[in-house]
Amino acid sequence: MSTTELMLRTSLEGRVKRTLQTYFRRPNDVLIKESLGANGLSPEQVEVTVELLKEDKTVAEIMEHLRDKGYFA
Repeated sequence: MSTTELMLRTSLEGRVKRTLQTYFRRPNDVLIKESLGANGLSPEQVEVTVELLKEDKTVAEIMEHLRDKGYFA
């Protein structure tokens, strides 16, 4: 595993991405909210992310939107 991959795995961005990927394998609204909050997103950020999930966006589209909003800065 490269240093970049290791940093992504431990960063907020990497944790959120993995959580979103898990949601697509096993959709559970309560679990996704709890997991995103536990990973470090604020309650407002969690709600925005869940709304994006309900709009049938892909993980890549959601991650791009969150990056644009500055969630991972």
